Amino acid sequence: MSASGGYEFSQLYHSSILAYSPGTTFLATAHLNRIIIRSTSTLQIVRTWICVKPPSPTTTPSLGSSSRRPVDNVSSTGEYSIDQLSWSGDSMYILAYSAQAKTCWVFGLAVEGSGEGGEIVRVGGEGVEGLVRVEWAKGRREVLAWSDHALKLSIYDLSTGDVKIIQYPKSHQNCHTYSPDGRYLAVAEKHLGKEYVGVYDVLDGYRLFRHFAIATSDVQGLLWSPCGKYLAAWESPLSYSVHIYSPIGPHLTNFTSSSPSFSPTSSTEDPGLGIRTVTWAPGGRWIALGGWDGKVRIVESEGWRCVAVLAWGARTTEKDVTVWREPGEWLKDTRGRGIVQFDRQPLPAGIPTVRPDLTKSNPRMGVSQLSFDSDATLLLVRLDTQPNVVHIHTFLPTPNAEVPTITHLTSLIFSNPVRSAKWCTSNGEGKGRKLAVSTKGGAVYFWDGEGGWVEDGEEETGKGGTMEGVGIPSPNEFSVIDTTWSPDGTSLAIQDKNQFCLLYDGDADVAAYQTEGEESTRRWSSANMDEGLTHVSEEDEDYEEGWSGRGMGLRQGVLA
Repeated sequence: MSASGGYEFSQLYHSSILAYSPGTTFLATAHLNRIIIRSTSTLQIVRTWICVKPPSPTTTPSLGSSSRRPVDNVSSTGEYSIDQLSWSGDSMYILAYSAQAKTCWVFGLAVEGSGEGGEIVRVGGEGVEGLVRVEWAKGRREVLAWSDHALKLSIYDLSTGDVKIIQYPKSHQNCHTYSPDGRYLAVAEKHLGKEYVGVYDVLDGYRLFRHFAIATSDVQGLLWSPCGKYLAAWESPLSYSVHIYSPIGPHLTNFTSSSPSFSPTSSTEDPGLGIRTVTWAPGGRWIALGGWDGKVRIVESEGWRCVAVLAWGARTTEKDVTVWREPGEWLKDTRGRGIVQFDRQPLPAGIPTVRPDLTKSNPRMGVSQLSFDSDATLLLVRLDTQPNVVHIHTFLPTPNAEVPTITHLTSLIFSNPVRSAKWCTSNGEGKGRKLAVSTKGGAVYFWDGEGGWVEDGEEETGKGGTMEGVGIPSPNEFSVIDTTWSPDGTSLAIQDKNQFCLLYDGDADVAAYQTEGEESTRRWSSANMDEGLTHVSEEDEDYEEGWSGRGMGLRQGVLA
């Protein structure tokens, strides 16, 4: 692959999922049931493993007979896909999970495990409970594992081998949350038909610290505020209701559709359905509630009143908003190797909107994403009724401001439905105001809040930032499904269904970055070689036809 304008692309590699290490030194990828650890700077292979599931023959009674027959399962040599990869906080261990195999594996980067595939520990793969979710805890080296049917949450301590069991967690999705300092874990639970929150002390072996009932009938999520003072618990879509608790138990408030500040225009507004998405602003003073009605309500912790309601129609008429629209057929015109600026639309501008089909069981409607940037100066919103659009609003005028100033800053209109929109994770100057967007197609898109646009051959600056599309110069068909920022913001991983590449900003010193990365990798591997770390040459990766990236013209660390 070659450079595309001001950006540099790496070679293509096969992978269905990937994860950067917390320090950005390594990149973990998976292809089928094989785990590959690469150096992020050079993409050279550092370590590989095969995730092996032991044979687990099970039996079930035949229909009309008392005899039992074996049930086919994933064999120990069969291939299955890895659905999740995640690193421990110290970057020394990697966790892999396969939903098909109902198993997770933990590998040590510098420690050779005793398992059949070199893993340190393997969880699941046997019994009828199943394994529906795993993740790293925020403690020392613990793994959280949820069994099927909400039976239990198991906490495995890799250091001691101890296992802590939390009975009857409400759900493996959104119903657990950590305090900002990682000291406590709060879990929504259901016992004898009633819902509770259990708060567990991580540093004391997950000992139960507090346990209190909550006033929900079907809690959908639990979220600890960044300030550590509040726990938010919201109801099912049948009721617009969020309860705020102190982590030690007292009920502080219940914000509902009947709250006095729910609507600034009508005291009888009915949202129809409840809350779909919830996020706290950095600092924890405000909470944003995205409803199934397509509106976002900002609730302030002082008095727990709604201070703003955001809504979007089929046409934007705000005076200062900037609307960007993707040019048509630009990928075809540039053969996927160009960078194009989006077209700035005159106001009032039309916003592509689809009407939800209410005859279906799960109609596409409501707020699907709410995301603050790192300092809460910007708020991103996506709606299912406007699948091709990303809205960005201002929030705090400065990171330390006491009062939000919420205005519609810009709307980004794409030719295809948006698949992901992610803020740059780095807090470096200007990086926190950069957004990467992916849609179905061979391009990735960037909005830069600090940039200006070019109009009539001259660069102009404005409040709406700048928006551009970057073609991915791939010789093969490449349809982006997701993007992942590196923790330090120096690269962006771009994924399609079976392969990925890395994008580097052309303004950065890529050669120096890669040289520094090579030296860092050599120092790290030299220090750990006696602990069992083995290297695999690039040729060893090509263990099956079509594995290695194909002739992308990699030269001097960047692609030409």
